[in-house]
Amino acid sequence: MLITRFKKKFPGKKLSRIGTGGDILYYAMVPSLIFLRNVIKFSHDQKLPFYILGAGSNVLLSDERVNGIVLKLGGIFKAISFSNDLSHVSAGGGTSLIKLGNLLAEHGNLGYSYMAVIPGSVGGAIAMNAGTTNEGEIKDHFVTAQVFDPLTEKINEYGNGEMNFSNRSSSLLKTTNIVLQASFRLSPVEKRNKELAIQKIKELRSSRQAKQPKNPKTFGSTFKNPKGQKTAGWYLEKVGMKGMRIGGAMVAPEHANWIVNEGNATSNDVKSLIEIGKNRVYEEFGIRLQREVIFFPEDIEERV
Repeated sequence: MLITRFKKKFPGKKLSRIGTGGDILYYAMVPSLIFLRNVIKFSHDQKLPFYILGAGSNVLLSDERVNGIVLKLGGIFKAISFSNDLSHVSAGGGTSLIKLGNLLAEHGNLGYSYMAVIPGSVGGAIAMNAGTTNEGEIKDHFVTAQVFDPLTEKINEYGNGEMNFSNRSSSLLKTTNIVLQASFRLSPVEKRNKELAIQKIKELRSSRQAKQPKNPKTFGSTFKNPKGQKTAGWYLEKVGMKGMRIGGAMVAPEHANWIVNEGNATSNDVKSLIEIGKNRVYEEFGIRLQREVIFFPEDIEERV
């Protein structure tokens, strides 16, 4: 039976990079499209909401139990393949973005170093238009995606122009639509340079490691950088957020736009720091910072 493939009362903290969150009623790794369709039918029959979760690198899971089904893509959805003329690469939605970025560098592709330093899945990276400040972002290379709509159970193809990409956002963000596979445009063959591509990744990784927290239990940037203004981290540092603690959560001393789990943090601890930082920046500078981190499942559009 399908239900035997589910893990019941699964600890949500194991699915998020920051390591906080309550139990999940049902959790399953999805190995195939048939399995995915069966899970969707089960969720409809049981009137249970379901959610898709990538690598958990930019989400904060609720401390309350998630009374629904949480899915992660595995199996065939982690495959990578190149077109015959090597002009495009296709990757499953569950593929590690870091793995894809490193593989593209091995093939000499320049301009994709950002992929090799961002923890997360390809599907999640597309939904949030992942990228780095100076090296590029998903929209720069994205061509098409095969997206499963759980409401209609149809697979739709989205082109770049249909994605509404913007700063750390897209039309797929905060929905339960599932990126099954995506294709990306690659560098012209004559411009490829393996040594230079690998060196770019090393330089970017070194630069990020020098600025970012040493503690790996973090979801990454808390707020988006305000358009046309200074960085979110600059404002947060000016209002005294660096090093602030609530419970087991702390604003990283290395970077005020990052929050880390010191070992026993709850998601509510983290939310309190987020709220204080947002309010302080608004009171001091009149700027309303927008969250980059997604509150899960509160921010996600539920579908039954």
